[in-house]
Amino acid sequence: MSQTSISLRNRLILLQEEYRDAIVGVSLFCAITLVIAIPIVTRHISPIVALQKVVGIVENVTTTPLNPKAIVGRGIRYLYQVRLRDSGMLVLVQGEVGSPHMIGSEVSIEQQQHQNGTDTYQLLNE
Repeated sequence: MSQTSISLRNRLILLQEEYRDAIVGVSLFCAITLVIAIPIVTRHISPIVALQKVVGIVENVTTTPLNPKAIVGRGIRYLYQVRLRDSGMLVLVQGEVGSPHMIGSEVSIEQQQHQNGTDTYQLLNE
């Protein structure tokens, strides 16, 4: 029995035809993952350029995570919706369970202005 010789070019064409759908699928999955991951990674890299203490009124409180069994090893925290006194803007601020604030109470929060123009807020422990 003689051995058939298939050229390298023909082998590559066969591989391309055989795995075309898989290559397209994997490439599409990687591209979508990259598009989702880039904004998340770059948001955390932006350094804080200014800090400001602001005061607001608590409008709503909920626990995070909503399902305590969803994230094992992380404590339950409060997520506050706070209306800023100066601008009237409604912002979300996370706080520890050990120091709950009632709806309607006045809280001091720290406004962190980042280099990319975004603002984040952190509850001050007083």
